[in-house]
Amino acid sequence: MMMLPVSAEQVAAAIDARSRSGVALVAIDGMGGSGKTTLAMTLVELRGAAVVHGDDFYRPMDAKERAHLDPEEGYHRYFDWQRLREEVLLPLTTGRDAVYRRYDWITGDLAPGELHRVSASSIVVVEGVYTARPELADYYDLLVYVDTPRKKSLRRLRERGDDHGPIDWESRWRLAEEHYLAATRPEKRAHLVVTGH
Repeated sequence: MMMLPVSAEQVAAAIDARSRSGVALVAIDGMGGSGKTTLAMTLVELRGAAVVHGDDFYRPMDAKERAHLDPEEGYHRYFDWQRLREEVLLPLTTGRDAVYRRYDWITGDLAPGELHRVSASSIVVVEGVYTARPELADYYDLLVYVDTPRKKSLRRLRERGDDHGPIDWESRWRLAEEHYLAATRPEKRAHLVVTGH
């Protein structure tokens, strides 16, 4: 595994090296606000990649139940990794197109009547916190971790108003995210580490 910080161009070159006839499945993980989406969109420009957003796989849950989860429980329950595996990763790794519904942050449920299709004949980037968790890691051809200092990523989230929840977001979501990072060490399991800007 490479642990040297690399650029988007180097990630694109690594995708080329690992793709099978232009087909590759890539995970981009890192803290919220680290620059994962920015890297994914750069790969769209550089390689015509399709992007699946991890935020589309937030788990619908009763607000009271969500409020009572501790950081470890949040790590296990906020992100519906089973749905990502069944609807996206399994189909793509077996040569079938993926079809999924996204989580609607306004209604708190899966968006009704809205299907997203991802072709199995392209480079697909799955970006988001938890997307390279151990249960999913073997489905990817390339694991990328975006490494950004905590203070910088928090500042970005606050600046864009993207905290995905109520006032106590940092005491719940962020602590669950930090539990995940400490427990599973995605930066150590990644093939490439990109320094967030």
